[in-house]
Amino acid sequence: MPRLLVPRLAGGLSAVALAVAGLTGCAAGAGRDGCTPPASSGEASQSVIVTGAAGAKPTVRFKTPQHAPSTQVTTLREGTGAPIVPSQEIVAEFTILNGTTGKVITTTPYGGKADAATFVVNKVPVKGLQKVLTCARVGERLAAFIPPSEGYAAANRPSSVGPQDSIVVVADIRSAYLARANGVNQVMQGGLPSVVLAPDGRPGITVPKADPPKRLVVADLKKGSGAQVKASDTVVVHYTGVVWKDQSVFDSSWQNGAPAAIPLGQVVKGFRAALVGQRVGSQVLAVLPPSQGYGSQGQGAIPANSTLVFVIDVLGKA
Repeated sequence: MPRLLVPRLAGGLSAVALAVAGLTGCAAGAGRDGCTPPASSGEASQSVIVTGAAGAKPTVRFKTPQHAPSTQVTTLREGTGAPIVPSQEIVAEFTILNGTTGKVITTTPYGGKADAATFVVNKVPVKGLQKVLTCARVGERLAAFIPPSEGYAAANRPSSVGPQDSIVVVADIRSAYLARANGVNQVMQGGLPSVVLAPDGRPGITVPKADPPKRLVVADLKKGSGAQVKASDTVVVHYTGVVWKDQSVFDSSWQNGAPAAIPLGQVVKGFRAALVGQRVGSQVLAVLPPSQGYGSQGQGAIPANSTLVFVIDVLGKA
């Protein structure tokens, strides 16, 4: 990967040790806006009593030991916006407890968005938690019961959790980034690389058999309506970069499995210029001549004096 394109940290959930060692809510709704939750409310999740203000560390009580054959989730506080999909990156707070003993296993710091866990839902190493978060909404507080069959794998089970212990999770969903650009499609001008999108939004780029432009070219593929990007921002993006000359992919957040959080002050000039002024939800095609990319030095899989082509989905601002 080029040194100035910084990927989202794959270990975002390490903060809550998911990969290492009198309030009854409503059921997580079925078929919300076309999203069918893979887990539903049940006796175990409904028995979890949670107190505490939104955004603060909760106090959690339930009868022990607690058992159920499958993952259950109950919505304690309703959220807003579109349902979360498995490929989406979200920011959330967690308190995780042992369902047998009732003791806290781990929590996030509850110190604000910067301290919360940031991760892609379908990359969570706890199958039951993937089910819990799918179709949830930003702002929700969820109480979940996850049996051992859908909880920690033996390789990453904390020492405070036995192989027959279920876990209880209270999750507060702070925010969510777009899973892909959702702006209005734009008409492309001729002579530029063509872009075809896979069903999940992953771009395929075909470079024309012609000499590349000598100046930076930026074209809108989709025009978003969200917050405007500033030069001082850290943006959350999905992107694919190819070398014009041979169409080789030298880097792709799609292939890396998660969006990238990129401080615009730390990227090559052309990448920064292509994004400043864009809005969240936009998809941008950028053609960078060597002077706007890595120049005569090259970088990693990028040969010296290469013209680069990027397709960038602007998913949010970190």
